[in-house]
Amino acid sequence: MTFAFFNDGFFPIEEIKISPFDRGFLFGDAVYEVIPVYKKKLFLIDEHLSRLVRSLEETKIPKPQKWDQLKEIFTELIYLNQFSNQSIYLQISRGVESKRSHIPSKKLEPTLFITSSSLPPNPYRKNKDRRGIKASLLEDKRWKRCDIKSVNLLPNVLALNKANSSGFEDVIFYEGDEVTEGASSNIFLLFGKEVISPPQSNKILSGITRNYIISLLERLGLNFTEKIVKIDDLFEADEVWLTSSTREVQPVSEIDGKELTLSDPINSYWRKILEVFNNQNQTIS
Repeated sequence: MTFAFFNDGFFPIEEIKISPFDRGFLFGDAVYEVIPVYKKKLFLIDEHLSRLVRSLEETKIPKPQKWDQLKEIFTELIYLNQFSNQSIYLQISRGVESKRSHIPSKKLEPTLFITSSSLPPNPYRKNKDRRGIKASLLEDKRWKRCDIKSVNLLPNVLALNKANSSGFEDVIFYEGDEVTEGASSNIFLLFGKEVISPPQSNKILSGITRNYIISLLERLGLNFTEKIVKIDDLFEADEVWLTSSTREVQPVSEIDGKELTLSDPINSYWRKILEVFNNQNQTIS
């Protein structure tokens, strides 16, 4: 049995009923966060909550009543759902209307929904011979506020469906001749000892794992620069990585059927970063 927190208490997830007039259901008028849990310990929780605050501020959705108890709620949910490694999903909508209306009513009480599921291990942790992700380049047709972690993910869903139906595992978005990000991830490229990633803007989400990995690069002797990434750069880089809270760091080995010239997977820098990531997760307090 999986438990979830809904507004003011814990319930078996199948017992939770969300109003059809909830603005998150009707309009996607909601924001969310996904927070990894390793060995029943929250990872980078303060960074995730800071980003959630920004999403709420940008959408002008108020904090829910239980905001100050969120960490306690997470701790109890981790205990109830028992998985050692978990992925916590938190969603806050603007609230429930009395009737459908594009213009929100004043003084709505936000809807708070939190649940968790088992977090599968990164398949690249132990399988050192695993080659990498097969990705497809697709034009970025999403809305112009990708810096807000909104539940409006239909363009991402359509892109992933299109890629999967053609035999690809993931998507890399581009606008003009510039790469933006993955369908649910940020992107890094390695050239020698220099790592680059697209600049933070309204075109990409400020990834928590992205920022964490940037903080690890110096100890590995790598330099980091935010700069515009061109499509051609993908095929000239020594390594291409996708990063997110649930996938950590994973390499890309093929784009639209063209194999990338990548480093030896055993001695690659993405694997060294993954090892540091793994060591950190072993010592979370």
